[in-house]
Amino acid sequence: MVIHNATFMVRKELEADVILWLKGKIAKMEANSSALSEMRKEDGIELEEGINPRVSAMREAGGVSHEHADAASIAFQVEFPSAEAARLWSKRSFERLASEFDSKFGTEGMVFTSLFEVV
Repeated sequence: MVIHNATFMVRKELEADVILWLKGKIAKMEANSSALSEMRKEDGIELEEGINPRVSAMREAGGVSHEHADAASIAFQVEFPSAEAARLWSKRSFERLASEFDSKFGTEGMVFTSLFEVV
């Protein structure tokens, strides 16, 4: 299993706004044709879409509470059966979400992605 992780970093004062915005966007993703749980065929490959989407906020790093940080770190994670499935989903769905984040929050935030393999 592979976890697609997207970390959104913003000024601490924007954390609640980003969480609400992100949860709304995820709900729309789940409701439309790019549903996270449907089976589909793309580029000739049968893929199981992502499962267990979740949003979490970092509360401590290196023993330091988020209350003393200048920035908030919010993660959006989705589980996939393979890295290939995660990459295709990212290209088809997540890149649009990241672009919308940039348009809405501009210089107030940044987003970076990573793939984690469950070992």
